[in-house]
Amino acid sequence: MTRVLMFGWEYPPYVAGGLATATVGLVKGLAANDVQVALVVPFPASDSGVPGVRLVPSASARGAPRRYEVDSVLEGYTTVERHHATVEDLERRAPRIKGLYGSDLIAEVDRYASVAGAIAGREDHDVIDAHDWLTFGAGIEARRVSGKPLVAHIHATEYDRLGEHANPVVIDRERAGLLAADRIIANSHAIAAVCCERYGVSADRISVIHWGIDPDGLGEDQPPDNPLRVNGEAPPTVLFLGRVTRQKAPESFVEAAGLIAARVPEARYVLAGTGDLLPWAIERAAELGIADRMFFTGGVSAAEAGRLYRMADVCVMPSVSEPFGLVALESLRLGTPVLIPRSSGVAEVVRNALRVDHWDVERIASLVVALLRHPALREELSTLGLEEVAQERFGLAEPARRTRAVYADVIGAARAAEEEQ
Repeated sequence: MTRVLMFGWEYPPYVAGGLATATVGLVKGLAANDVQVALVVPFPASDSGVPGVRLVPSASARGAPRRYEVDSVLEGYTTVERHHATVEDLERRAPRIKGLYGSDLIAEVDRYASVAGAIAGREDHDVIDAHDWLTFGAGIEARRVSGKPLVAHIHATEYDRLGEHANPVVIDRERAGLLAADRIIANSHAIAAVCCERYGVSADRISVIHWGIDPDGLGEDQPPDNPLRVNGEAPPTVLFLGRVTRQKAPESFVEAAGLIAARVPEARYVLAGTGDLLPWAIERAAELGIADRMFFTGGVSAAEAGRLYRMADVCVMPSVSEPFGLVALESLRLGTPVLIPRSSGVAEVVRNALRVDHWDVERIASLVVALLRHPALREELSTLGLEEVAQERFGLAEPARRTRAVYADVIGAARAAEEEQ
C-alpha cells in the first residue's frame, strides 16, 4: 500500500471553489486504489479559539483518509488584501488573539508550513503531495524532514487568478514549489503550458491528469422542485455557478442575461457563488432591469449545486481563465447543456459542449437563446453530453489510478537514487 502525506487548503466544510470538490474526489479515488492518505488542511479554530497551531486527527472510517486540522485563517482563493481584512475582523471579534495570526497572507502560509516538518516526522509516508502554492512551502519542509519525494499538484496559477495583476510574491512561491518538486501534476495541458512558459519548468517533469467527478456527490438523481415556477410552470432557467471573481467572468454572464432578457423575457437567471464581484453583479442586474429575474444564492453545497444543475436549462461558464472546470463535467453529468471557454482545460476532454470566449457576450447570449427556444437542440446536447461524461474516464477511478502511477514513479526513482549512493 502506498502512503501519502497530502497538504491541502480546502476541504469540506471549508469550501471556496472547485479545489475542495477535486480534493474530495481525489482522496476518495485514491482510497479505492489501495492508497492511504493523511490529509493536512488549514482551518480556522472553530470551537475553543485556543491560539497557536493545533493538530487534531479526525475520526474516520476504515479506508478513508486521515485528516489533520491546523488552526489558521487561510482560505481558498484569497488575496493578500482580503486576508488582511479577515485577520482584522477576527481580532476585532476576539481581541485575545491579537497578534497570533499572520497579518499578511505570506506570513500565514509560512506559519502553516512551519508545522509540516513536525507532522512529516511522525506520520509514516512514502510520498508527499502538496496542492497549489499555499501548501508548496509545507511540502518542501516535509520533504526536508522525511526525505520523501515531493509531488506538486497545480490546479491554478496566480496568472489564472489575477492575470497580469498577479502578485509577484505569490509567483515566486509558485515557482519555488514547482521547481523543487520531483514531479508536477497539472489538471490540464493548458496549465502545464503556463508552468513551462511562465515558470521555466521542463515539460518532462509534468504529468497531465484531467479531473473526474463523483456523480453520487451531487445529491439524489430526481427532478428538483423548481422554486422559480410561475403559475405552476417552470420558466427557462440559465445558471452561473462558481466564484464571483474576475477569473470566472460573472460580468459576462450578467451582461449576456441583459441581452437574453430582451429576446426571452420569461427567462430566469441564477447566479450561485460568492466573491468580490457579487455587489457589482447585484447592482448591474438592477441597472439592466432584470433584478426581478436574477436570483443570487450565495455559496452552495454539492447537493444544492446538483439541484441547481437539474433545475437549469443551460449552464454558462464564461471564465477568463479556467485551468480545468469541474462545473462543466457536473452540469453535463446531470444532463444540462453547458457553455465552456474555448481555452479551458475541460475543453481538452469533452466534445459535447458549446465553446465561447468570455468577452463575446453577444455569442454567449445568442447560444443561450438558441438553446432556450429550441427544445430539440437542447435535448440533443443534453443526451450526448450525459452519454459522454458517463464514461469511466470521467469518473474518480481513472485520475486516481494515474495519480497513483505518478507516486509509484517518484518513489521508485527515489529508492533507486538511494541505492546508487
